[in-house]
Amino acid sequence: MSNYFGAMGTALYNKLKAGTALTAELGGTLIYADQAPDNVSLPYVIYNHQGGGPENISPGNLQSDIWQVRGYAATRAAANRIDGLVTDLLHRGSLTATGYTNIWTAKETDISLVENPPDGAKIYSAGGLYRVRLA
Repeated sequence: MSNYFGAMGTALYNKLKAGTALTAELGGTLIYADQAPDNVSLPYVIYNHQGGGPENISPGNLQSDIWQVRGYAATRAAANRIDGLVTDLLHRGSLTATGYTNIWTAKETDISLVENPPDGAKIYSAGGLYRVRLA
């Protein structure tokens, strides 16, 4: 478990950056863990752990976690396109996490939000919560 977050962060980042349609939409590998750097330009993707942990139903190290992945953009349409591309990559796909075997990855919940920063420009986000089961 000690390297779980590092292994999963790397697995999610590598899966997303390998999506050529996604990186084309973003204009590069603008994919970040937890939060984007200050003053980064839209669009970009953020992923982070939301909850979960060991299932404790077997002697093995079975994990069941929820990861949030959201695209941020200047328009709702662009955020929705990013969400669709991320969904294509992750929903019922597989992740390669060092030291773990991916059993199941599936989108469980859709998310759509708009933020109103002080400068008055709106930031739209769309994405989802993904259940990841690893052994």
